Amino acid sequence: MQSDKSKALIDSITDSINTLATMTDATAKSDLFKTWLRAVSRFHHYSFNNQLLVLLQRPQAERVAGFHTWKSLGRNVKKGAKGIAILAPCVRKLTAEEAAQRRTAERVSAMKLCGFRVTHVFDIADTEGKDLPELEYRAEAGGETLLPRLESAAAAMGIALEYRAETGSANGWSEGGKVVVNATMSTTAKCGTLAHELAHEFLHQHGHKAEKTKEQRELEAEATSFAVLAHFGIEQHSDRYLASWDATAESITASLHTIRDAVHSILGAMDSGSQTEAEIEEIAA
Repeated sequence: MQSDKSKALIDSITDSINTLATMTDATAKSDLFKTWLRAVSRFHHYSFNNQLLVLLQRPQAERVAGFHTWKSLGRNVKKGAKGIAILAPCVRKLTAEEAAQRRTAERVSAMKLCGFRVTHVFDIADTEGKDLPELEYRAEAGGETLLPRLESAAAAMGIALEYRAETGSANGWSEGGKVVVNATMSTTAKCGTLAHELAHEFLHQHGHKAEKTKEQRELEAEATSFAVLAHFGIEQHSDRYLASWDATAESITASLHTIRDAVHSILGAMDSGSQTEAEIEEIAA
């Protein structure tokens, strides 16, 4: 059964989405949306709900982890520090009857989700102790070290990449298993276009294209690109965000979930060799 505390957190998420959907100031709407995307870029291991909860309570947070995780890393939470409430799943073993009902030719989990509980994480600013190794994902100003990693991510995702000198009026496009990028653009622009098209490959090239309007597909791809580049310290400028999208709370929620999944997948393909970030990620409920 859902506790009052967990219900209050879920209600705060719903309220924030409703606020975003009903805003009439286009510029403010886009700015709020991009603020969420920056949170996605920092906490892509966390669930959609927990990303929003961290953002709502501590928008300036940089790295968060639980009390015991910080201790294992040689850092202690400062006395009096206020934790950030997030949701952790509560699971139990399946009964014999439930297991029999779920049994198929494929392997199934022996655990069942039965609700959520409130737990707390702390930002690194609320801890002290041993210095942590610097995360090695910061890109150079123009994306010179980022572009090869995006190219490697494309290969890891099984997507062919082609640079062409002539692409007409488009900077690039997704063909389903292949991405084309204009070879004459700046390195930064190539990074943004490649991330955008990888998002299309992940989100819209597997039978889901017809389910969404072109406007929504472009929003999701551009938002994914924004968050991926923000993760590496590059701020993209675009006019494709929520300012021109007359969306409902339900469609915004659906898009935010898919954007989070795309960002997590692309960054996961890029960060497979980095262990430092994973060491300080504790809960991804």
